Amino acid sequence: MIRYIKLYGIYVKKAIKSRLEYKNDAILGMISFLITNTVSFLTLTFVISSIPSLGTWSMSELGFLYGFAMMPRAIDHLFSDSLWYVGYWYVRNGLMDHYLTRPVNVLFQVVAEVFQPEAFGELFLGIVLLVVCGFNISFMWSIGSVVMLIVAIVFGSFIITSLKILTCSVAFWTKTSGVLMNMVYNFADFAKYPITIYHPIIRTIMTFIIPFGLIISIPIDTLINGTYNPWLISLSIIGIAIGLFLVAFFVWCRGLKHYDSSGS
Repeated sequence: MIRYIKLYGIYVKKAIKSRLEYKNDAILGMISFLITNTVSFLTLTFVISSIPSLGTWSMSELGFLYGFAMMPRAIDHLFSDSLWYVGYWYVRNGLMDHYLTRPVNVLFQVVAEVFQPEAFGELFLGIVLLVVCGFNISFMWSIGSVVMLIVAIVFGSFIITSLKILTCSVAFWTKTSGVLMNMVYNFADFAKYPITIYHPIIRTIMTFIIPFGLIISIPIDTLINGTYNPWLISLSIIGIAIGLFLVAFFVWCRGLKHYDSSGS
């Protein structure tokens, strides 16, 4: 474990140095993510104002929910963006070969190789929305709710990464799985709205199968309205995060055994 911690530090330093060689690109990347999410939020406000069924949620509450939704995604984006390359290019082009020649866990190498500073733009906007919108909301604060929010952000990012590991692993059999990764990842957009507005089938999927609702919508609903027990939500998130990662890692290992270099 200590060896991998040291190795990760080395990988991150190399990734940061490589990105700083093109400082303007890194800055533009952060600004672009900031602008994209700002426009997305403005679009959300327009949609919300046109849907009477969301009238029980104020604009400040929806803004707080939107800002919170960005937190686990930003952390995942910061540390595990390289998994997209596996789904789209690495397997199809035979680029996994050089990872297999090193005496280090392949998944660790893939994840540690890329560090995305663009995620700081996403993280910044999320914090701004939480602070600005939070001033206009009455919260049901307790030790349990604070723990729940921390668990939702930390283990929520872990769940998102696990879903990416699981879906990118499909490429070991199909050569590419980028479309599948995108489809599952974009399911998080549903969690920017209160989960209660959806059909029970969608709510079940968002809670237990692709659990973006569990790590985003439900914690904020609990914080604002006291809908659920925060300790139970925290335990559920931790349990699903651990279970999902074990499944994802198992599929990854099985897929790696089926990897067949297709590059030239």
